[in-house]
Amino acid sequence: MTPSESPLRVGLIGVGTHARQVLIPAIEQIPDAMRLVALATAHAETAQVAHDFYRLPCHVGHDRLIADPNVEAVIIASNGDHEAVAIAGLEAGKPVFNETPAIRTETGAERIRHLVAKNKLTYLVGSCLRYAPVYQKMRLLLGQWREEEPGARVLNASYYFAGGHFHNLMLYLGGPIDSVLHLTAAEGAGTISLLRFANGDIGSIRDCGFNNWTPPYEQVEIVHKSGWLIAEDGRTLRFHRTPRAQAVHPMKLSFENASGDFYQTTFSIPYGRNQQLYLRGYVPELSEFAHCVRTGTLPTCGLDDALATLRVGEAARQSRETSGQWVKVRGD
Repeated sequence: MTPSESPLRVGLIGVGTHARQVLIPAIEQIPDAMRLVALATAHAETAQVAHDFYRLPCHVGHDRLIADPNVEAVIIASNGDHEAVAIAGLEAGKPVFNETPAIRTETGAERIRHLVAKNKLTYLVGSCLRYAPVYQKMRLLLGQWREEEPGARVLNASYYFAGGHFHNLMLYLGGPIDSVLHLTAAEGAGTISLLRFANGDIGSIRDCGFNNWTPPYEQVEIVHKSGWLIAEDGRTLRFHRTPRAQAVHPMKLSFENASGDFYQTTFSIPYGRNQQLYLRGYVPELSEFAHCVRTGTLPTCGLDDALATLRVGEAARQSRETSGQWVKVRGD
């Protein structure tokens, strides 16, 4: 946004835990880009509580918020049908930021596509990992690495939960996924999905069934015979490179042959102020939404990305239901 532009006036549908702990604090970090002007909840009692706490108009039901003339754009974070609410917002001519799960059906996706094109509106899906600085840097380094050292990679991710976010991240890093094999461990010990990418890469996504989610546990790694690129806990990035010209026998490795690069977020007032909300991509995705609405540029995560994520998830579900058979991901 330019200094002459006023902040985007947004209405937030849903004032649950995610909205209170993540989205509203993130919006407060970008007052020059976005301003929260209205809320909506499903019931009169919760609407009154939200109004009293935030001192903002709080509508009962999403329809009234969408119709509010003071609301320029809509953020959907309710427990309801995000797809249907997004369609209602777009039909009213308002840009939509749609939290995940954004779409549920192919027909809903096509309706959204039609409305976005017809009304020239922004539709951004809140897959926050695409906006996290560590994964944006990882993607940049991966692209440069592929140019220098062509060939297939192995991509692996391990995490606590939220499989759809990691399906989306794998698409962001590796491109289209051709097929999926999904296995579930006994007694809720976790799951693993094996991936075949259209470009020849392979990968896996491992959901760990820990009882305690408190310790940080998130790793995404990309492996090639020339090196290893790994992001840890959404904060740091290590890149160990062994170009072919420096290759030596494993028994003869020395410090000179084991060099690597270490990337960590720069501490500054913006980083320190935003802390986890910035590092996890919440502040950047909201900033981009405002920018896209004002400029008409395409978002980093839009409808096509959400649709591809939906299709990977559907393939994983079908694989699980067939006791771990490979299932091809649907294409257009």
